[in-house]
Amino acid sequence: MKYGLFGGSFDPIHIGHIRLAEAAVRELKLDRMIFMPNYISPFKLNQGVTPAADRIRMIETVLPMNPAFELSEFEVRREGPSYTFDTLDYFNSEYDGTLYFILGYDSIMTIDSWYRGKEILSLYPLITGRRPGTDDEAGREKISELRRLYNADITVLELEPYEAASSDIRKLASEGKPIDRYVSKGVKEYIEKHGLYR
Repeated sequence: MKYGLFGGSFDPIHIGHIRLAEAAVRELKLDRMIFMPNYISPFKLNQGVTPAADRIRMIETVLPMNPAFELSEFEVRREGPSYTFDTLDYFNSEYDGTLYFILGYDSIMTIDSWYRGKEILSLYPLITGRRPGTDDEAGREKISELRRLYNADITVLELEPYEAASSDIRKLASEGKPIDRYVSKGVKEYIEKHGLYR
């Protein structure tokens, strides 16, 4: 069994997230891709985050897009700051098989400074994809350094960068502007129905 864990705020989940997840399933032949919204990121403790229930419902609308897609409410139910090492450690102990951690290309640049980040790099295979706004050359150099220092297993997916950021989508929605090109139909309808980001 090969399964991927894709954590984040998903506020909202957008097409960039979905494309990264689909490419990971396809290229790494993952059996399961688990989207795991966090209760509150350690990096966003002072920022307003949309209630977990709404972020969960939006993720649920995209699960039918791929038979490997699943949802975990593990971090939401813990109701505290989410530290990636602790979550990976829990899933690794609960599941048989190989656990892959999916993260954004920008996060690769800082992962070695995270809580027990060096252990994450040494213990778990990582999957990422290029993201607009992140220097590709700097990213390649960073990945080479992480592989050299920690024997890190890092796969960079072959997909074109997709210009989408949850913060931009929230801003557009708050201004009543179209968000169709950034989110799936189900997510757009949920945002509009429940008046999110207004």
